Amino acid sequence: MRKRIQCIEINEDFNIYYIRDIVGRVWYTTGHDEADAYDAISHGEGILTFIYYNPTTINRKPHSYDFKNLVLDMLEQMDLQETTEYELVIGWDNADAFRFMKMSTLMACDILLDINKYIKGSVK
Repeated sequence: MRKRIQCIEINEDFNIYYIRDIVGRVWYTTGHDEADAYDAISHGEGILTFIYYNPTTINRKPHSYDFKNLVLDMLEQMDLQETTEYELVIGWDNADAFRFMKMSTLMACDILLDINKYIKGSVK
């Protein structure tokens, strides 16, 4: 997994950062720049640096999300059960639903267009 840093700017001297490290942990820290913030998490947890999410906890199963039912619920809430796209989503497996979630905007006005775009892209 690649590291990822997101900055919440406070002023030019001090910023808050969310950092996902290469292990998948999500940290919350402060710093002057991205390098300073990443250096802060390399020293472990402190007063201004702590882990929000740690996927490496012992004896814990990794999360499994039901993306397919999330998309189906979204379509049902919009009363789109009678559409071809709804039937296509029913036929998806977990991997298809996950790939769709990565490419979709999940905007309600675009959900049918996103499903069709995904279907056309996966048929190639």
